[in-house]
Amino acid sequence: MKTRPYEEPARNERTTEEVTPFGGRGLARRIGVRDSKPREIRFRDLHLVSGGARYRLRRRRQDSREVGRAVMRRACDQRLGDRSLPEPNLHECFAVSVRLRSDRRHCCSAGQPEAVRGNEARDLERSRSEVELFANSVPFVLWRSNPQGEIEYLNESWTTVTGLDRWSVLEGQRYNDVVHPDDIPALNETVSAAVASRTVTDLKVRVRQADGSYRWMQIYDNPAFSPLTGLVERFGGLSDVHNEVIAQEELIRVRAELEDSRRELINFTNSVPQILFRANRKAQVDFYNQRFTEVTGRDLHAVMAKQDWIEDFHPDDRPDYMANLERSFAAGEELNATFRLRHADGSYRWMSLLGRPVPIAEGSDDIRYYGGVTDIHEQVTAHQKVRELNETLERRVTERTAELMRTETRYAGLFHVSNMTFAETDFSAAYEFLDELKSNGVVDLREFLASHPKERERTLSLVTTRVNEALARLMGYASATELIAHWPTRNTEDGEEMLLRQLEMYYYKTDHMDGRTALLGKSGQRIPVYFNVSRLAEGVYLSSFVDLSEQERIEGLRRATQAELARANRVATVGALSASIAHELNQPITALLVEAQAGLRYIGRGDPDLDVLGRLLQRIDKTAQRAAGIVQRTRANIVAGRRAVKAIDICRLAEETHDLLEHDLKRSGVGLSIRCPQDSSLMVDGDPVELQQVFVNLVSNAADAMRDQPGPRHISIAIGCRDEAVRVSVSDTGPGIPEEHVERLFEPFFTTKPTGIGMGLQICRTAIEGMGGQLVVANLPEGGASFAFDLPVAFVEEGHARR
Repeated sequence: MKTRPYEEPARNERTTEEVTPFGGRGLARRIGVRDSKPREIRFRDLHLVSGGARYRLRRRRQDSREVGRAVMRRACDQRLGDRSLPEPNLHECFAVSVRLRSDRRHCCSAGQPEAVRGNEARDLERSRSEVELFANSVPFVLWRSNPQGEIEYLNESWTTVTGLDRWSVLEGQRYNDVVHPDDIPALNETVSAAVASRTVTDLKVRVRQADGSYRWMQIYDNPAFSPLTGLVERFGGLSDVHNEVIAQEELIRVRAELEDSRRELINFTNSVPQILFRANRKAQVDFYNQRFTEVTGRDLHAVMAKQDWIEDFHPDDRPDYMANLERSFAAGEELNATFRLRHADGSYRWMSLLGRPVPIAEGSDDIRYYGGVTDIHEQVTAHQKVRELNETLERRVTERTAELMRTETRYAGLFHVSNMTFAETDFSAAYEFLDELKSNGVVDLREFLASHPKERERTLSLVTTRVNEALARLMGYASATELIAHWPTRNTEDGEEMLLRQLEMYYYKTDHMDGRTALLGKSGQRIPVYFNVSRLAEGVYLSSFVDLSEQERIEGLRRATQAELARANRVATVGALSASIAHELNQPITALLVEAQAGLRYIGRGDPDLDVLGRLLQRIDKTAQRAAGIVQRTRANIVAGRRAVKAIDICRLAEETHDLLEHDLKRSGVGLSIRCPQDSSLMVDGDPVELQQVFVNLVSNAADAMRDQPGPRHISIAIGCRDEAVRVSVSDTGPGIPEEHVERLFEPFFTTKPTGIGMGLQICRTAIEGMGGQLVVANLPEGGASFAFDLPVAFVEEGHARR
């Protein structure tokens, strides 16, 4: 709406107007009322026509004289345009009714003819239609609101957009119903603030469309002062900005993602354990990650400002690096370099740099180099050590090769020229078959070959043999070639067994084998030899042989001489054995004599007790049997016979010895106790006669040692099990054994007793050693002596010792 600038009327002019309609349309009538006193002005509708445009002021009630004057002056002074009547000074037809409230007067005036009024009405209607058409043609919702913010006009776009009838909305003032509920608080607050402050309303809200969906729309209205009404009215529009809002939200989201990506990229570049960089083709670095500062200790921004990164390179590496860089950058090629970089602690470490050219845009010649620097100090150091080791190994291999060549030369001379006998056997052709057997799970090679005779024969046929001249001469052949012509298994007594044992050396990964065998010479003579087989490289076995013919002849002579000496020794020891027999038989014969004399005395008393006499005869019988056993054992020793060995319950044998010696011990005032495990029997392998004789000798010697000792005299036999042996000790409470006699106690014919012959302990030690034990003696700290021996535990059929 176009309005004429506001003009102040003359101070003494008072204008009152009231619009009178004509035929449903109001034509403006002009009247001027001058009055010296101000009057109240009442407005109805005022229609002004100017240049075909129709202007309408709604009826107002306003107490403003200034506004009234301005309206009337505009009506009187403005020219309406070229299409008006010919007289330029009269362009309007109007009728005005004036009522001055002070004196209730009315004034009216009439003007132009009806024809003029008809033309102006048509122009006015045409102008109004054009304005209405314009308002309804724009692609926006347009409105006009009063100073209180109430919308008084909506164009047809409202109905198009919302699907609601505009007149119904205006009537009920329900235009906010189409606003999204979440946006109504902001809308009310913004509109209220704009109306109160007469400022522009600029707000985006979601408006429900005709299809029920919500779209973002821009509300914009502007307050305008109307000189016709003297009020501030608001004119505005509603435009669809949904795509812009969605695009803006997407832009915000993309920017947030970009910011997150930027932070993530910064975190990534600062977290990798390499120095990352970016540079142009002039080698000007414009990016380092934080790792650069961590490694070098220098501020990365200061380095990029000065571009003095080369200062961190080792001086010896700078020329080569710069030459490589200039060559790669000039050609736009990948940069790959290794150099030493100074670290924060001042040390230099080997680093590897890789930079790749990347165009800043597709098809652009302008490139940037992106790359990283990695610490490879440990790898370089390891490579240097490996290189040094390789050099050392190569030198040693060269030296070793030369030495092997010399050794091979010496070996060849030793093998062919030496008088030492050698045979070289090659089993490499059989290795593939042996490896296959192992991979198939064959554990016992000998058993497999025994059950597969064809495979055994084929495998042994793959063996090749080479011998030297010394071995050929030993076996009576004219040359090594003549010896090789004979199959190796025919050259020894156990030739096939020898080959199988060498196959087993490879199969079970053993490197050495030796032993005795006999070679079969050309004429069939037997040559005893000692052999030694060593596994060499590549399936070759070297066998050496030592002729034992002379040694076996000497050994035969030695064995014959030894047998003769043994016989002579047995004859020579008859005297000693006689003394031993006398010593061993002395005690049982004495016991027989005592028991027989006691029996005769008992019978001589008359009416003897047969039970007592029977026990006396039983003791005489046992003593006689023991004496007979001693004689039989002595005869066996003389004729070199084998003694019977059997499992002996040693605790029971000790008890029998106690019974045997009980009479003599009581007469000497000596007590004897035996300690054995109560819940088991201890079994040993041995000769029961010899073992009982050991008990008798040890107990008798102990009793003799305490014969002249005052006070209690006691002998104890302790039997127990220790590991896999039975431990027996015979201890006494006598004076002990002088230290100077301990080492000689077991010598033959050494004795400390006036009537002894010195054979008892020597016989005991011999007997114990014959049963796998050893007899020892020691003085006890509390006094007395202890004789002890260990015998292996006897194993019974169940497979464990019976204890």
